[in-house]
Amino acid sequence: MQEENQHSDKQKRYVMMMADALILAGALWAAVALRYGDIYKDVMAFWWLFPVASMVGVLSFAKLGLYRAIVRYIGPSSMLPVIQGVTLVTVVVSMVAYGTGAESFPRSAPMIYWFISIMMIGGGRLVVRAYFYGLFNNYLQREPVAIYGAGESGAQLAITLLNGTQYMPVAFIDDDRSLRGNTIHGIRVYNAGHLGRLVNEFGIRRILLAIPSATPEQRGRILNQLSELPIQISTVPDIRELIAGKADVAQIEEINISDLLGRDMVPPDEELLRSSIEGKSVLVTGAGGTIGSELCRKILRAGPRRLVLYDNSEFALYSLEQELLENASEIELVFLLGTVLNKDHLAKVMDDFSVQTVYHAAAYKHVPMVERNIIEGVRNNVLGTWYVAQAVHDSHAERLVLISTDKAVRASSVMGASKRLAELIIQSFATLETDTKYCMVRFGNVLGSSGSILPLFTRQIEQRGPVTVTHKDADRFFMTTSEAAELVIQAGSMAAGGELFVLDMGEPVRIYDFAEKMIHLHGKRVGKPTDAEQLDDYVEIIYIGLRPGEKLREELIIGQQVTGTQHAKIMKAKEDHLDFATIDAICTKLKEACEGADYLNVKQILEQVVPEYSLNDETVDPILKIEQTKRDNVTPFKS
Repeated sequence: MQEENQHSDKQKRYVMMMADALILAGALWAAVALRYGDIYKDVMAFWWLFPVASMVGVLSFAKLGLYRAIVRYIGPSSMLPVIQGVTLVTVVVSMVAYGTGAESFPRSAPMIYWFISIMMIGGGRLVVRAYFYGLFNNYLQREPVAIYGAGESGAQLAITLLNGTQYMPVAFIDDDRSLRGNTIHGIRVYNAGHLGRLVNEFGIRRILLAIPSATPEQRGRILNQLSELPIQISTVPDIRELIAGKADVAQIEEINISDLLGRDMVPPDEELLRSSIEGKSVLVTGAGGTIGSELCRKILRAGPRRLVLYDNSEFALYSLEQELLENASEIELVFLLGTVLNKDHLAKVMDDFSVQTVYHAAAYKHVPMVERNIIEGVRNNVLGTWYVAQAVHDSHAERLVLISTDKAVRASSVMGASKRLAELIIQSFATLETDTKYCMVRFGNVLGSSGSILPLFTRQIEQRGPVTVTHKDADRFFMTTSEAAELVIQAGSMAAGGELFVLDMGEPVRIYDFAEKMIHLHGKRVGKPTDAEQLDDYVEIIYIGLRPGEKLREELIIGQQVTGTQHAKIMKAKEDHLDFATIDAICTKLKEACEGADYLNVKQILEQVVPEYSLNDETVDPILKIEQTKRDNVTPFKS
């Protein structure tokens, strides 16, 4: 097959040589005819100049490598050997004409010949190139796109796209003032201020980012600027990967909405990532969840001796098992179905697998759902943490890291109050005489986690809206799953006992602004469609009000006692805590109240232990509503 292709390439080169020989001879005749204004001018008096032009031209083109270029990939830079070759031919023809005494050969003909030859040799190739680009037969079928970044990566990307069949680059966008107004491969460079006009002028619905050297902060700033327009933003592989053949332009992907956060990532401290994991037996509770599963992926990279994945969801654990076993390694993986409420099972797992480090991520986290299921929320989040801490203490494990939430700060929900109480439990165990290091890591919302606004808004936009926002002024802290997992592991490695670590979440994001940007990045406008033709172009945003237990704004710290750590993105907070005896008594009472389904007692305990918390709406949990109705001696249902 390879020999056939080589044979075919040789044939094509010979054809091109013959074509160029004829064109060079024809161009010389045309130059003479134009000079005399007579197409029938007799040229026999200097006939030998024609084969000289053809032979010298073909040989010079071959020497300059013109025949090694594939015509459909020829760019403007390939015109250089054409100009060089034609110039050489023109000089040789002039010298031969003078040397052989061709008196009837006009002196101005060589200059005319030079222009005609370049137009015919170079122009002919560009015409063929234009045909392969589809300018004649498929321009209208290709999607017009703008390329953000007119540097080397952007220029190479433009060539790749021009040789493809899916996208037609119509404009470059770049912040470099020295590039503005220039043309690269025939495509003009504009500044970002012209984007609104370009979108309407060229019908641009997509921008391709070709800025591989940009920092996350720069990338976030660019994306925030672009997200004001109803255009899709896509990313392409690094140009080095394209050139190396490790990727191709077909791998163009939609922009990751998390890039809108625009935070510079602090490179992880490899020593902190490994010190609590490498060569150790590690347990992750809630391993099938968003944070739990990402923790497992990061932990495996740190080289544990064994990883025990513990979750009560069969499907989540099965899905994670299939993923991790695809990249099987020598690390022992143990997938266990179980609940953190089974303290005997937890103790056996700790003992049988000699667990040294525990990451406790198992929790009910959806605020409205826990608000409607108070007993189960408290049992899982509070008693589950109590049982895990007891199992760790009894097994003399080295370390326990609790994954907490910003909703534990001045809690307004059952979920937040239960996580604050879970923090107090971990702090109380740290006061005991033990070698185990207990700590907590508190952070905000994780983009892309189940039940978060990212998958919700995405689904709503794909269904043409409306996108539901609780309140126009609501804002939240956000962090990517990968960033959160890495910081959790590093924070846990810094624990000496009882620390509450708080992750730097950056600035809070206004939910309405986030929804608006997501709509724009899907290539749509914000607004209510007025007719059927606008259904695909507009998505409406509506306000639904704060749900039970939700706050307008979240906080990360109770009080102001915060100090830095050896990691720039991890802080350490000092907050009030309770002694072990008090916590043990509280958990015992909660256990009895939960087992007896005593909703009112559970409510009272939460409000006493977490001073900032008050269950204002007792009608959310349907069972608590019935209990309250019975207490007030009112028949709960009409007969």
